[in-house]
Amino acid sequence: QISIFHITFYIDIDDSGVTVLNNGANSTEKLLLERSSLTSNGTVLNNPSGKETKCYIPDDPLFPLCSIKIKEFNKTWDQKCHGEKYKVDPTSLCSVIQYLSEVQAWCPVLPWRQDKNPYNVETEWQKATVQTNLSALLEKFKGDRYYWMTKRIQGIWPQWLEAFEELGSRVNLHGRRRKKILVYMAGMGEHKFFLDGAFMGGPLGELAQWCDLISALYILGHELVISFMKEEVPRFLVVPTSDGCARQKMDDEVDLIFTDIMGVLIISVHSGQDYSRHKCVISRQKRVEVLCTDDGLTCFSFYRCKFRVLDSFGTDAEFNYKRYKGEIPGGRSPWGDLDLHLAQFMTMYPHSPDNSFLGFAVPRKSRGNVVHSNDRMAALVYGKDPEFWKGHADYIDTVKRYFNEVHATLGRASEKQREFGVPEYVINHGIINITSLVNLLQTSKVFVGLGQPFEGPAALEALANGCFFLNPKYIPPLDRTNAGFFAGKPLNRKITSQNPYAEVFVGEPFVQTVNIKNLTEVEEALREIISTKEEPHLPYEFTHVGMLERVNAYVENQDFCKPTNWPPLSELRTLVGGEGESCIATCLRKQLICEPKFFVSLDVEEAFKSSGFECKSTFFHESILAPSINTTDSICVLQTQPMLFSCRAALPGVVRICPCRSYRKEQAALCETC
Repeated sequence: QISIFHITFYIDIDDSGVTVLNNGANSTEKLLLERSSLTSNGTVLNNPSGKETKCYIPDDPLFPLCSIKIKEFNKTWDQKCHGEKYKVDPTSLCSVIQYLSEVQAWCPVLPWRQDKNPYNVETEWQKATVQTNLSALLEKFKGDRYYWMTKRIQGIWPQWLEAFEELGSRVNLHGRRRKKILVYMAGMGEHKFFLDGAFMGGPLGELAQWCDLISALYILGHELVISFMKEEVPRFLVVPTSDGCARQKMDDEVDLIFTDIMGVLIISVHSGQDYSRHKCVISRQKRVEVLCTDDGLTCFSFYRCKFRVLDSFGTDAEFNYKRYKGEIPGGRSPWGDLDLHLAQFMTMYPHSPDNSFLGFAVPRKSRGNVVHSNDRMAALVYGKDPEFWKGHADYIDTVKRYFNEVHATLGRASEKQREFGVPEYVINHGIINITSLVNLLQTSKVFVGLGQPFEGPAALEALANGCFFLNPKYIPPLDRTNAGFFAGKPLNRKITSQNPYAEVFVGEPFVQTVNIKNLTEVEEALREIISTKEEPHLPYEFTHVGMLERVNAYVENQDFCKPTNWPPLSELRTLVGGEGESCIATCLRKQLICEPKFFVSLDVEEAFKSSGFECKSTFFHESILAPSINTTDSICVLQTQPMLFSCRAALPGVVRICPCRSYRKEQAALCETC
């Protein structure tokens, strides 16, 4: 190894991640001056104007790992690649930054070398135009394993066509660039039961979301490359050169990569390993450890900003940032440590504004074909796995007293159904396709939750088709410390019911959230359902046009490779939270939503002054609470790691300064001016 150079940070990222800035110091100026290399040589570089230019460690939220990569460069030094091929001068901060910004993509390109910026390359592009030829899309799914997916796409394709026409009537869809998008469903390919068990009671929520995403991207006119198998990845992406060094030119023309967490790990291996530790669950019986090194020689850094990671339940900041040293209830997660921007994680429901809400589209018949809910006297039980029914016989019997028929869509043999206590009077239709499910929902009055599966799409499918939802309440709420299902997940929230979104954003009378062990409470809810004359309502964000609008907005405006003014900074509304309150709650009190992109604008000392706080001293710290003030000692905290900005975080005794914005009714992912 070669000892490279000594860099002193005014904000020193040591083991504790903390240093103190006393009141009265000019933090902006000192930060700029002190973040330079202090070696005797290599600190200056001639720029094209002929002037000597001093290099500083860039402070750019788009490149949150830049300072770490510079600080650790000596650990990854490779004489062949760094020294001989790319002529990196290990004593020059400027030279190292050039390598980490032009050959790798860990740092922003130096201001006078923007012609070398790999993300600013001008290429010819085609306009995106609507694609209505469904057969061309279905041809991308070869084999019987994908039958469930093709049936869903085909069955609701007319609704996507209607959605595009409706969206086009109020949003300008002309002049968009046709993008090349890799859709890599690694989890579906590695976990065989997702596809093979689709008609036997396997989990369908993730499959449905993938189908809807693919349909939306396709009809919007983008070029899709669809893959399930890791063996295909090298065909689509640039891999290191034959000498093992990173490529300076990326010529695969991939604009975006929609994948899952397993896909990120597999791509990191195939494009050159860049993660230091990960254990990936390949199957329920077999664990395969992905051994990774951080060698700084890979092509992976160029793909990081292109990832859009489908992550049903979401990822919180403290799990995402690999170097986070704070305590985490239940410990770290095997699915965390990806070091991505939190907004690159795309969720099934809008759990937190820290992540991007992708969602799914809920199929329904045209209104003319819907049976009025007052004419229905059947119940449909939500639970295709007989195990979900165990211990709920009294609950189902109570439902049966109020309805003529109780229906189900159970998989597995009838012996298994009886073993888990499925009553004999239940009319079972087996595992059915989406068209048959819609028909069944439209002849049922109530959709009866059993407590599992967690946060699936079926509750909203019921509401969309005029069916009320009996939503089991969790007492106490579930989290990663008391529920095995959530134990390994990279999230810290508490789940209050089988479908918290329906509980909060739809609510009574259409969603009755009850303790299903309290049969008196269940009966009261059933009586209210029967007596309600109004029709259940599906929120716009889960309609086909709502999802299409959202996906188009993300594809056109979200950019983690270069700066973008989306959402526009003019949307920023600064609010001071209550003691121990999260920024999510603070913004919602004013009918606003927390916007994590704006945290960086508030992460300055002036924000405390303008909010009426006097800081006894100011800490720069890797903190999920920054910017904030401790009410007991008036110590203020500013952020040193942008990946840790969190709308969700809260702690007793801490008051947060929160970035809020407007949101559209039933389309919270988009602001009013977006």
